[in-house]
Amino acid sequence: MKKNIKILFIGNSLTYYNDLPEVVRRFFEEIEVNAECVLLSMGGKCLDFHASSRQVSYNIRCGHYDYIVLQGKVTGFDPKLFVESGKSICDNYIFNTDSKTVLFMPWALKGRRKDQPVFTEAYKNLCEYAHGIMAPVGEAFLKVQRMRPAPVLYEKDANHPSIVGSYLAAATIFYAITGRDRMLRLPEEGGIYTEQGIDRPTAMALNRIACEKAKEFNE
Repeated sequence: MKKNIKILFIGNSLTYYNDLPEVVRRFFEEIEVNAECVLLSMGGKCLDFHASSRQVSYNIRCGHYDYIVLQGKVTGFDPKLFVESGKSICDNYIFNTDSKTVLFMPWALKGRRKDQPVFTEAYKNLCEYAHGIMAPVGEAFLKVQRMRPAPVLYEKDANHPSIVGSYLAAATIFYAITGRDRMLRLPEEGGIYTEQGIDRPTAMALNRIACEKAKEFNE
């Protein structure tokens, strides 16, 4: 991997909550890669909004990004519209660049785990079309929720991620892009997890699951 990369995040509040792009940047810093992360987001919006955005068009065409991370909404998710809008972004913008598409698959609402397959299938379809990289955050959420005790991944609104949830999302995106077979060696003290207020055993479990899921969905 290059020592300097550029990543464009296109999404909504699930992407900008807890400054997710900055946490991703810190993950890359751990492997001595300088990741410049740029965020284009609008709360509550899906890819159909971004597909017609001049700002999105300009940034993709002129930004010289290595990776473009796409993420749609959860509440009121329309899988057909999501895939069609994603294909439009790829056809009109991304395919005319050297950028690699990354699909940031979100999680189902808290208490609605049965809805996750809808997101998973839609994101897999778009990822296949885009010849992209899958960041299966929603599937990582499912596995972490089976831990006992399970870390708190959601805010009280049952939609937005907690700090732990955003850490897991950032880790999954990091492992998906890098294609690492093994999780990072976490320091005994300090590092990203300490800054996020996460204890080391929990951080290790989150990294292990993020790494496993990223590998599973990109084999």
